[in-house]
Amino acid sequence: MEIEFLNESNREQWDEFAFASDSAWMRHTTAWQKYSSCCRFDSNTRNFSFMVKQGGKIQAIVPLLAEYSYPERTVDCFAMYGDYTPLPAYRRDEDVSRGKVAEFICEQLAAIARENNISYGKFMLDPLVEYPYFRDFTPFNVPGVENGAIVSFQTTNIVDLRLDIDTIVRLMRKGHKAAIKQVLKEPGYHVDVFDRSNITPEIMARFKEIHIFDAGRQTRTDASWECMYEWILSGMGCLTMLYQEEKGAYTAGALIMIYKKAAYYASFATMDSMMLNGHGGYIIQFTTIKYLKSQGIEFYETGSNRYPKDGDAGQFKISEISKYQRGFRSIEIPRITSRIEYNADIV
Repeated sequence: MEIEFLNESNREQWDEFAFASDSAWMRHTTAWQKYSSCCRFDSNTRNFSFMVKQGGKIQAIVPLLAEYSYPERTVDCFAMYGDYTPLPAYRRDEDVSRGKVAEFICEQLAAIARENNISYGKFMLDPLVEYPYFRDFTPFNVPGVENGAIVSFQTTNIVDLRLDIDTIVRLMRKGHKAAIKQVLKEPGYHVDVFDRSNITPEIMARFKEIHIFDAGRQTRTDASWECMYEWILSGMGCLTMLYQEEKGAYTAGALIMIYKKAAYYASFATMDSMMLNGHGGYIIQFTTIKYLKSQGIEFYETGSNRYPKDGDAGQFKISEISKYQRGFRSIEIPRITSRIEYNADIV
């Protein structure tokens, strides 16, 4: 086996492999690498992504960015925009033992870390890959466990869009159902979904404006906003926007990542958190769910579960967002992550 680093000449080959692999989702694509590389204002990101080949045939793709350890910025690590790197995606028809390929990948990761002063790596089994959760719950070996990786289990929330819409609503939290029912009756508002068929630079700019207002500052680079617009144009995303007739403008919206048969709730922003008695996000989510279902999407991840520790006021907002996301779910599944130490002596 040999490795071939990602470059401009093999970028299309990489994305074709990702689309064909049952162990790849959007976070494996070059589009996500591009976004992760340019999102932070203070990034020192380097791209070490590589393919594993044998006999000229790709056996696996390994997304791999190196960046500052956030928020400390004391060492470099393998991560993507401060988050976990998805585990390698493999060939669907296993001509070569997947275990041997994984072992080879672990050796290459260690070598790259050693040569580039990488202290540790953060990896995850992407919850939106086609296996193991949504077919037969086949156990998955997390590479690096045998080398001392620290494996953690969190849970994340999935709206099962294979169900009919009445069942999806019935499985929601009672308060969510009441909020949706209430806002559907409110006059003076409507929700539009913008995808590759109708998205415009002006609509994307409006969402950016709302996002900056909501956050109180611009939290990501202009280049990253261009990446998100490219996702929608390529069919890998949509924007769900709430229009307020009194204002004559869109005043809230959500960005959704879409790939293959699964979608992810990526971002939300509003000009007024108390609009519609604080329930503007509910009608945006309900409209998104109906849209995704109409497009043949089967699973919609609304976000991971986070619970505050006693007395941790700083985590309260995050836990409340998680509670909101959890209320839409049909099922709850594991989110497996691992941390692998490479150069413990780096300080």
